[in-house]
Amino acid sequence: MQGVILLVALIFIQILAACSKSDDLNLVRLTLYSKSECELIFKAENLSVVENFCNTEQKPIQIKMTGQEIRSDWIDEKTSRFLFQEGCAQADECFYELSTNDAGVRGRFSYRINLTEGEYSFEVDASGQPKVLSQSSRDVAS
Repeated sequence: MQGVILLVALIFIQILAACSKSDDLNLVRLTLYSKSECELIFKAENLSVVENFCNTEQKPIQIKMTGQEIRSDWIDEKTSRFLFQEGCAQADECFYELSTNDAGVRGRFSYRINLTEGEYSFEVDASGQPKVLSQSSRDVAS
């Protein structure tokens, strides 16, 4: 009986690992494309994220996909404003990785700004409601 339970547990762990890996395989990387006096724009083929810092009366985050657009409140306003003020150490050190589906967007934002690096994972549902799932940052040696 214990052998059967162990076998079922091992199969479950393998299925769980395969599912979590497949989520990462579907992520599309959006790199910092441009910065204006009001916006940061991250782009990849058929995907873009625009963070608007001037017109914040409406939802400041716009996620555009082929045939779909989601407007959202700030996902992590503190990090976005820090990036907007200070800039990335290099353009490829601040990026989104996104996966989309009918329910919305799921992804991660990674950054290196001055001597700080970090990331947060998040999801934004189709109605634009953001939720930070995890977050970390640390100072790096110069």
